Amino acid sequence: MSFQAYRTGGPAKRIGVYIGLTIFVVWSIAPIVWLVLSSVLEQSALIAQPPDLSPSNFTRENFVAVLASASALGRGVLNSLIVSLFSTALALTLGAPAAYALARLSVPYSNVIGFIILATQMLPGIAIAIPLFLLISYLGLIDSVLTLGVVYLSFNLPIVIWILRGFFLSIPIGIEKAAAVDGAGPLRTLWYVVLPISIPPMGAAAVFAFIEAWNEFFFALILTRQSAQTVPLAIAQFAGQYQTVFGQMMAAAVISVAPVIVIATIFRDQIIRGFADGMMKG
Repeated sequence: MSFQAYRTGGPAKRIGVYIGLTIFVVWSIAPIVWLVLSSVLEQSALIAQPPDLSPSNFTRENFVAVLASASALGRGVLNSLIVSLFSTALALTLGAPAAYALARLSVPYSNVIGFIILATQMLPGIAIAIPLFLLISYLGLIDSVLTLGVVYLSFNLPIVIWILRGFFLSIPIGIEKAAAVDGAGPLRTLWYVVLPISIPPMGAAAVFAFIEAWNEFFFALILTRQSAQTVPLAIAQFAGQYQTVFGQMMAAAVISVAPVIVIATIFRDQIIRGFADGMMKG
């Protein structure tokens, strides 16, 4: 619905929009609120039916316990940071030229290639998990941070290409023709003309790729053992055979989620603008 249609709509329509937005906001933030509450509740109050939210049951001991034994969590944070930055940087490095080639150069069947690249995201992870595990195990690369970064690149790169290709298609062709008149080839045009005006979509793609790599659990579970475990696996270790320490698990989750929330909040406008520009003609 356009903004003008919203302005000219009746009170009932506006109230309906407000109610819908309110439900959406509550639905979106409720898990985060419960995560924070769970991280400061005692175990007995958290597993009670219903949970006991009395002020006397709130405690900081969950965070104290997590920080006191932070070796596994700290290693997981470091590994996740390395994997996420590595896969994000490589996805942008490879994705920007590929997206520009599909958008501007005379690549045969460029639209078909773009669809095939995006279609790779439709495969469930379990479909490639076993052959991927066998291949990496045969190469002796199990439990390697760089191996995990390359695996994450395989599902971050298609999204980066798709977002940037859509934005490159929306750039007026006259800008690139002017660069060609001045003697710039495709690579110089990409580096000196296109990339400097592509900061918002590149930022959106980078944040998306970083968050995807930071939160990924399935491939990290099957491709790591001890030294390369990431944050999600470190959090899962709080679930024991006989008892799950929910409060400490939630406290560790709050600590690990905090950097992602901060990044998403700081770059909120760039993410929205980047995705809007990137999907405009994608």
